[in-house]
Amino acid sequence: MKKIVIVGSGTAGLITAAMMKNYWKDLVDISIIYDSSKKNIAVGESTTPIFRLLLSHMGLSTQEFLKHLGGKATLKLGIHFKNWIPGKDYFHGFAEVNSDVGTNTSAIYSLPNNKFNGGMLYNHPSTNIPNKPFDDYAYAFHVDTQAFSEFMINGYQNVINFIDDVVEVVDSDGKEIKSLTLRSGKKIEADLFVDASGFNTVLFKHLNPEWIDVSDALPIDRAIPQQVPYNFRDIPSYTCCEATENGWIWQIPIGQRYGTGYLYSSKFTSDDEAREKYNEWLLKNFNVNLETDRVIKYKPGYYDNYYIGNCMAVGLSSGFIEPLEATGIEIIIKQIQEFMTINSTLKNLSYNRVIINKSNRTLYRDIVDFICLHYCTNRTDSEFWRYMTENKTEWTKSFEQKCKEEFLDARTCYREKTFWGLDSFIQVSNGLEMFNKESIKEFLDAKVDGKEIYMQAKATHEYLENEKRRIRKISHKKVLESIISNK
Repeated sequence: MKKIVIVGSGTAGLITAAMMKNYWKDLVDISIIYDSSKKNIAVGESTTPIFRLLLSHMGLSTQEFLKHLGGKATLKLGIHFKNWIPGKDYFHGFAEVNSDVGTNTSAIYSLPNNKFNGGMLYNHPSTNIPNKPFDDYAYAFHVDTQAFSEFMINGYQNVINFIDDVVEVVDSDGKEIKSLTLRSGKKIEADLFVDASGFNTVLFKHLNPEWIDVSDALPIDRAIPQQVPYNFRDIPSYTCCEATENGWIWQIPIGQRYGTGYLYSSKFTSDDEAREKYNEWLLKNFNVNLETDRVIKYKPGYYDNYYIGNCMAVGLSSGFIEPLEATGIEIIIKQIQEFMTINSTLKNLSYNRVIINKSNRTLYRDIVDFICLHYCTNRTDSEFWRYMTENKTEWTKSFEQKCKEEFLDARTCYREKTFWGLDSFIQVSNGLEMFNKESIKEFLDAKVDGKEIYMQAKATHEYLENEKRRIRKISHKKVLESIISNK
């Protein structure tokens, strides 16, 4: 039996424990060391479709998960980007959402039409709501972080050791962790240590990891969060990210509230200025004042290696890129899934450490590039936006040029591994008006395969439109209420 010790009981620590325990079962003894006097950073309220992989590891259906959280989780079909081009909106939906953008081919045909339908879900008349309301869609969740943590702790408290204590001493030779000494005096040894302590990197900092700074490309390094009570007439099925003068504001619908927050760069905005601007936004949109002095500070970037010796950093401990595409939880799940797959037998936990670290670097690199793509707006209305316009990464500039010259295909987007599919590149690029319309026409009219793609896309689009005419729309709120009440 392998002994695994996780430091931190936030989202990263709990997900790591759950996935490893469900995967290796009795082959591992897992302990979580946490300090109950400290409040975890409430991140990860917006997820991506890979969250369903976590549910699969836990043996839960979507319906069971929503029921367990009792109204503190909602469905997410994508992201509404507001004002990234002044006065214009666009949507980045998941691959097969209830919109005109579905499969790759449908997206190509329906470029101008990629919009959601508010809080409505499509459903066949014969479908039983509690059992199969959205199986045909790629979807994710909005999740109340506190409720999720309580749910995870309650579900695993009998199979995982929870130790309420503080790590006082980390015995390390700079290459691996020998042991931990807790405030209580207890000494802890393990085959594998997992640092899920967030920005503090309680364990990982003792291994001299190399930091990859991305602040030149993505200078946003501050966040001010606030929850806003809200009585939903209906519940939007998407996250909203609204561009502002010096950053952007998120808006996440959960239960009886919105989770909101202002992200900005300390290079261009002071904390006091940010509070003032955020307060103005809260008053305008919700008629409430900013009620917190809390500012979350972070360094944009990631560690070159997240697995050193016998210690692995997950989540915020391994790095952080602004959460514009809700990648926080996705990174955790992908990190753990990769580690478990490569070390499936548990015979040698150091096996293929090089491959594991390379995969993580690729993961973060893809995230940085894709987030940078969102800033190709050519806005110049503030010092922040002028900086973003003038300091694009080489990859972003190259990609932007390709958009002008030729319509995207897989070869222009994909590398060794890709975090997002072609649909995502198309929707964001089109939303930012990056495509040359003539290049789209040339691509679709090309003799090689463009014409075939076009016809296939047209057929797919027409099929979807015909389906919409014969199926009914169901309120997102009604679906959730039906699942929770099990009616």
